[in-house]
Amino acid sequence: MLGLTCYNMSTSTTIDKFQIIDHIGNGFFGHVFLCYDPFLQKEIAVKVIKVPDPDKFVNAVKEGQTLDLCRHKHTVDVRDVRATYFNGEPVVIIVMEYLARGSIQKHIEKRFISVKEACKIIQQSLLGLEHAHNNNVLHRDIKPGNLMFGDNGEVKLSDFGLAINYHSDPSDILGYRPHQPMEVVMGNPMDKLSDIYATGITFYRLLNNTNKLHFSFTTKEEWLKAIKKDLFPPREFLPHIPEKVLKILGKSIHKLKTNRFQTCTEFRQTLEKLNFYIDWVYIDDDNWTGHNGKDTFTLTKQKKRTGWVIDFKKNGIRKNEHCFTTLTDLNVESEFFNILRCTNLI
Repeated sequence: MLGLTCYNMSTSTTIDKFQIIDHIGNGFFGHVFLCYDPFLQKEIAVKVIKVPDPDKFVNAVKEGQTLDLCRHKHTVDVRDVRATYFNGEPVVIIVMEYLARGSIQKHIEKRFISVKEACKIIQQSLLGLEHAHNNNVLHRDIKPGNLMFGDNGEVKLSDFGLAINYHSDPSDILGYRPHQPMEVVMGNPMDKLSDIYATGITFYRLLNNTNKLHFSFTTKEEWLKAIKKDLFPPREFLPHIPEKVLKILGKSIHKLKTNRFQTCTEFRQTLEKLNFYIDWVYIDDDNWTGHNGKDTFTLTKQKKRTGWVIDFKKNGIRKNEHCFTTLTDLNVESEFFNILRCTNLI
């Protein structure tokens, strides 16, 4: 772990030639700072990581042309990777475009992600990952914190500065543990299918609006046993998610790599075949709102003396085919979520 946890803004005002504006995040691999580039006269993001030999790391990235191979409209633009000093320590800095809308992780923590938006986020991230895989580059650390919203709402996969070539030794850098598939936990090297699995776990978290996976295993054997029995991640899903979407998710996180999507293209194209109707968003336990183009929908449930009432409205007009009266406590939830699932997709 990078030993910069206690950095002091009063003593650390610059990183290399860049002026520090703010500390905007940190993770297993290091800290990210919002900086000002006085030469370009614009804000940038600078990631600071500590590795045993910074010069060797930078040379490996540049010789492998990792940054050039990963350039794509759905990947964060990395401008430079260089060795320098920060707080008197030799470090590597990764200079990237600054995306003010932040990571998908931040959005999961603050708002509801609909099924349609979750599918769009994964679909676009797969375009970036597909490009990297086609150039023999693995990502190895796909998670919501490494998916960013661009200025126009497009999704960009970040942290390709830590990506490696397929043929490199993967043992020096570990990805986010809860996102690792069974074969990697068993000691096999990461590959394209482990990237696809990690994307699937990210999809799981988006669909379930889970900002953190509960990971309490104390031994590798315990963790492995849970994966083999499909107990990790728990096969528990929010009730509004359509079965067709859950089948796609299940294939993406299958414990056996041969049963997973075999390429990013296959995964992405399967998502693209989904035909959405109403994009439902949770308001509270009794109220959801949805949109389809210019049309607005509401679904509400209310308990009255004669039982539960479910109202479905399109543009403020009640649609009787999805309305119910005198429902009991036992069946109101199943009817309510069945309407959400059935009208989410065509």
